[in-house]
Amino acid sequence: MSFSDDHAPSIFFKLMLSIALLAGVLVSTVLTSGVMPELNEYMNYPHNGGDFNRQVVMLVCGLLYVTRFILAMFVFVQRKIGRFEGSFVSVLFFMMFYLFGISAGSHPEPMSFIDYLGVVVYLIGSTINVLADFQRWSFIRDTGNKGKLFTRGLFKRAMHINYFGDSIAYLGLAMLTHFLPCYLIVLGISLNFAFLQIPALDRHLKNKYGNDFVQYSQKTSKRIPYVY
Repeated sequence: MSFSDDHAPSIFFKLMLSIALLAGVLVSTVLTSGVMPELNEYMNYPHNGGDFNRQVVMLVCGLLYVTRFILAMFVFVQRKIGRFEGSFVSVLFFMMFYLFGISAGSHPEPMSFIDYLGVVVYLIGSTINVLADFQRWSFIRDTGNKGKLFTRGLFKRAMHINYFGDSIAYLGLAMLTHFLPCYLIVLGISLNFAFLQIPALDRHLKNKYGNDFVQYSQKTSKRIPYVY
């Protein structure tokens, strides 16, 4: 992902990303629930009787993620999505949410404390992400703030608190899967945020806002409020 001041609708690639997400959620749900035996047969995936309640919870969490992703892409984040990012990330999104959905939906044990905790963690992370994006979007919409760096709201607590929210949300989803590779995916995403995405964004913001960003970075946590 690259960061710039280029703004473009990028409708096609934003739709591609959204559809890939939705497809991963729905296909995994259909396969694990067995509501369309023809699809199970076509994909050679036997219906193995996973816990119904977990399947429903994972579906709802997945649809909530799709909803907030669409909101972010089409409302809060008006940046250009390039061909490579749109295509490559679409594939990754589908694979990730397919794996999460299959893993959670095929787990046979009834929902336990870990599952309910995962839902709470997911909702907390999602709320942080959406609220942070909304606060920044409201600030940017005010023409009187043109050219100013947003350092209020949740971003007063951490410079990249939206990434923190995403990481927490992904962890919550992984807790519903009871599958180690899903936790490793979350770890990989968090490392990508820490060592690739955030440094690239910091460079962009420093070039754009200069000393204002330097001062902001010196007195504000990087990603986790009061910790890092």
